[in-house]
Amino acid sequence: MLFPETVAMNVSERFLTIAGEIGAFTERLTGVSIVDAYFGPKEMDPKKMNGEKSASDIRHEIHIAFDAMRDEIKDPLRLEYLMGELHSLNMVVDWLDGTGLSYSELVEGLFHISMKKFTEAEIEKSIELVDDVLEGFPGDDLHDKITRFGKEGEITGDALQSLLEDELQQRALEIGQEFRNKIFTLLGASVPDKGVQYEAVRNQPWGGYNWYLGEFKSLNQFNIDRKFNRDTLQSTIYHEYEHHVSNLWREKAYLKTGNLELSIVLLHTGRCVISEGTADTAKEFLGVSEDDPRMIVLNALYPLRRMTQINAALLLNDERKSVEEAIDYLQHRGYRTQEAAEGAIDFISPTTKEGKINLFAPYIFTYFTGRMNFVYPTFLQAVDRDVLPEFFKTIYMNPYSGSSVTWNKAFEWM
Repeated sequence: MLFPETVAMNVSERFLTIAGEIGAFTERLTGVSIVDAYFGPKEMDPKKMNGEKSASDIRHEIHIAFDAMRDEIKDPLRLEYLMGELHSLNMVVDWLDGTGLSYSELVEGLFHISMKKFTEAEIEKSIELVDDVLEGFPGDDLHDKITRFGKEGEITGDALQSLLEDELQQRALEIGQEFRNKIFTLLGASVPDKGVQYEAVRNQPWGGYNWYLGEFKSLNQFNIDRKFNRDTLQSTIYHEYEHHVSNLWREKAYLKTGNLELSIVLLHTGRCVISEGTADTAKEFLGVSEDDPRMIVLNALYPLRRMTQINAALLLNDERKSVEEAIDYLQHRGYRTQEAAEGAIDFISPTTKEGKINLFAPYIFTYFTGRMNFVYPTFLQAVDRDVLPEFFKTIYMNPYSGSSVTWNKAFEWM
């Protein structure tokens, strides 16, 4: 352990230590650490924390931290944020320690949201919307139209790798400039941005991933086993770049305040709900034109794809249905090809192909819930009330607003 038991730690140090220990705990059991990024002091790097702590010892440390936070932290929003993060971390330990949590208890405990299964009426309404916007597109029926739409401009494998290494590097510079021109100018403040590098990878459960490296730069990886077309690729690029932007401001806040909890980015907390919600709303933030017919189709497909993948996750993790049944559901209600449905399963399955607990199994709820229940409605209110500068200041310049636990309190002013 980095800090001997006899050395007193402040709440930030204690939080960072616990997060590092749980990162080692999750990596040992699942192959994946919940520590998504770290840019704090080298001597407190989570990788240096005790990787052999038992679940009961970690829980004990969490309970001590709860008490210390109540005594030491005077800022109500910061306190609520950290208490929420600790509660989520405790749920991670309980889950992986085999305490018998139900899937709903897990999702709600990690992300501080209500777990919702979408009804057939809701799915059918979404299908009807897609059918309407695809009127006039080629195809014998809706499934054929969606399949043809996806195949147009399709790119994968070596061709995608070449695109990532060439064209998308330039596109990243352009998107960075869009954020500076359209959002940072509203903030009346700037943040260093050393850019994003793109890299092709294989054998991952996700399509794209932002790895924030600290020092105001990121690595964005794309899984070239997946098939993209240029439309879906653009949406993914905006999504991942917004993650980069959020972390730029987080790092700036850490350097300004010295609050160590801001130097670590964790998976499976209420922070993820807002992080994925803002990333899924990046195009709206930037006012990306929706006049293009293909973009209109993509926007209609978005809720259908998100809702049916959530329902498929429930089939697998809550109702304990087979992988084959979940794939069939994604094909027939999500209108995916068999290949796309099979690719989507890896992210939401209870276990990995290696037989370990799949750390990402509950994560699918963060995207749609974050966008539709938190970020997008608040953004629309800000547009309607002409308070976009204040909206973006709250998101990017107040890091403690970025959690499902604190979001409503952070936006009480609106």
